[in-house]
Amino acid sequence: MGNLLRISVAFCLLGSLTPIVRTAAQAPAAKRPMTFLDVQQMRTTASHTPSPDGKWMLYTVSTMDWKEAKRQSDIHIVSVTAGLSSSRQLTFTKEHNESSPRWARDGTSFVFLSNRDAPENAASRNQLYLMRRDGGEARRITDAREGVADFAFSKNGSWIGYKSGKTGDEQLYRLNVKDIDKPAEQLTKHSTGVDNWRWAPDDSRIYFTSPDVIDPDEKARRDRKFTVNVRNAETSLASLWTLELDPHKTKRLTQDDAYSVGNFTISDDGKWVAYQGGSAKRYERNITAATLYGDLYLFDASSGRIERLSRNSEVGESGLSFSPDSRWLAFSAPDDMEKFTMTNARVYLRAVNDHGQPFRQLGGTFDGDVSVGFWSKDGGTIYFNEGWKATNQVFALDVATGTVRQVTNEQGSLSLTRDDDSGVLLMSYAAGQRRPPCSWCRAWSRRPRAPRGSR
Repeated sequence: MGNLLRISVAFCLLGSLTPIVRTAAQAPAAKRPMTFLDVQQMRTTASHTPSPDGKWMLYTVSTMDWKEAKRQSDIHIVSVTAGLSSSRQLTFTKEHNESSPRWARDGTSFVFLSNRDAPENAASRNQLYLMRRDGGEARRITDAREGVADFAFSKNGSWIGYKSGKTGDEQLYRLNVKDIDKPAEQLTKHSTGVDNWRWAPDDSRIYFTSPDVIDPDEKARRDRKFTVNVRNAETSLASLWTLELDPHKTKRLTQDDAYSVGNFTISDDGKWVAYQGGSAKRYERNITAATLYGDLYLFDASSGRIERLSRNSEVGESGLSFSPDSRWLAFSAPDDMEKFTMTNARVYLRAVNDHGQPFRQLGGTFDGDVSVGFWSKDGGTIYFNEGWKATNQVFALDVATGTVRQVTNEQGSLSLTRDDDSGVLLMSYAAGQRRPPCSWCRAWSRRPRAPRGSR
């Protein structure tokens, strides 16, 4: 077992420290079984975001208003070491929402989305706000006419990139963190808009996907505020692009009309981009189960070479995942990769540089689904969550041997993830009537500690 899991399980399951977030109040003196309506009345937490040093965590708390049929969310902060008793609310907007908190790289402040200043005719329109970790008044840092759709800090923390614009014509902008009062700089004027986007690890470029064409009739009706969404509408294929920064220059990276580029991921060394290519046929891509008719591709950022990694029909594959050292490439798919089946999922792994070589199947003897949750630091283990005898547990997949080992053995529902920016482990744990859902976290440690009740 890796050091990662040994420390985290000891922390989370044995209760050696206090839970970070609890989603329900303490049980009343007169105990009774929990009902469906009790669950609906609970406040819920989301956007758990540890600070870069792993000492603090931001999160949102949403409260349901049944009379108004809506939820309202605010941002809270908690000390990772002190636990639940240190939790405090940072924003107080009863009629508006704060969401998606993201830490500045120095950990002294954070940025979030809010509709607190939205006009009445666009009540859900978000802007970006900056706030110090120790509280105080939030400061608005964008004035985007169409609001901010999403945002992300560059890897070195010098820039905040965000997407804004009318539907179908959203563009990328950036703010200089050191000169936050300076107006945002528009990065793209792409004729078909920007869909998914990501910073490259060295911040020298941004990768994004964009439709190949825009339907003029569709654009015209939306411009006229006829915004009814057509179910299973015909949509354009999408391609992968790169935006080189300083100076700005966009370049199309995929030129194949046989598929549409979907979700993509970038290796930590910045040398590779892996993506899913959906079927060019409308009904296979938009109406039927899209992933059944898609395949996986690998783009070499230095040469521009594209390698097709899978070639099948009616076989659903997950997105691709790189190991931390960018040596390995993995995805999950059914045990039978030749045709549609209801077989358990397995992990398929290959060295990134082994062009044209087959993937090795891992976890073939495990009685359950094997997936790619997150990697150990050395890339030797893949951790994942899976249902097990009416519970949910954490499992470890050994990359070298392909064997699966059960890591936790708790009488409850347990799910473990890792925050990519800080390396902090986040665990959600509930045990029915005995314990309502709680969130726990733990910084990565190299000193192992064998937990009780775990393997």
